[in-house]
Amino acid sequence: MISKIAQVGVYVRDQNEALRFYTEKLGFEIREHREGPGFTWIEVAPPGAQTTITLATKDLPVGDEAKIGRYTDIAFETADIKALHETYTERGVRFTKDPELQPYGKWFAAFVDQDDNEFFVFQPVD
Repeated sequence: MISKIAQVGVYVRDQNEALRFYTEKLGFEIREHREGPGFTWIEVAPPGAQTTITLATKDLPVGDEAKIGRYTDIAFETADIKALHETYTERGVRFTKDPELQPYGKWFAAFVDQDDNEFFVFQPVD
């Protein structure tokens, strides 16, 4: 049986630039960073999270330039979406959708990384 989602991939043009964005602007941790013959493998994650994001490039075996700058289907959760929006905006993160309470009962916002990969962030309503 599958026990958890271990990692998801996000395709980026430049892994070093992406690493700076995810660690400095989003506050993620580096979970793995290793060099191999012809590739660099980088995984990042929010502090304490189980699932990691692999910062992949088109040079990996399953890589594809068309996967860069797309909707990722990745949603994050926060306890205070307005504070997160303010902090990330101050750090230079570009939001494509400002926080808004949705009819299904969660706060929702969307932002993009340095390559325009789009992510969502939710805040449950108590």
